[in-house]
Amino acid sequence: MRRGRRAPPAEPDNVEAAYAAALKRLAAQPQSRAMLARKLLQVGYAEPAVEAALDRAAAQRYLDDQAFARALVGRRSAGRGRAMIAQELRSRGIEAAEAGRALEQLDPVSELDRARALARAIVRARPSRDRDQLRATVGGRLGRRGFSSAIIMRVLRELLAEGRSVSSREDPRFDTPPEPD
Repeated sequence: MRRGRRAPPAEPDNVEAAYAAALKRLAAQPQSRAMLARKLLQVGYAEPAVEAALDRAAAQRYLDDQAFARALVGRRSAGRGRAMIAQELRSRGIEAAEAGRALEQLDPVSELDRARALARAIVRARPSRDRDQLRATVGGRLGRRGFSSAIIMRVLRELLAEGRSVSSREDPRFDTPPEPD
């Protein structure tokens, strides 16, 4: 046995023991049902005991995937786009319908503001006078953070209109003025 690993449960079919283990994990950190089930199964509890324990925890409102998803969206929204947050919800076992409801709380205007703030921070950290380099650096970073291509294009147009890049190269895609808010 590796150091720090617990011994498997003495009674893997014991629903009460699985329930107590679930509550202990939930007290330490909020988790989705899928995450908690995966952990309890890894520890060695039997699947029927895990399902019964999780059903009981959900019935007593200790386990609520929708509340978990809303809280995660609220915590993770800074500096991240909708797609990245949605991917994180999926990786934590939140079903698509619940993830969609949680993502509804994201305001499209605030997502644009988050993208603008991140883009300006990138430009401050790595100033460039070359349009192509600016587009690659800022656009790539915003894309990796889960912002949509429409938001990325708008932010890039705004940055270029503000004079963040003064290259002599012309790119008609970025010569249009930013859309009014």
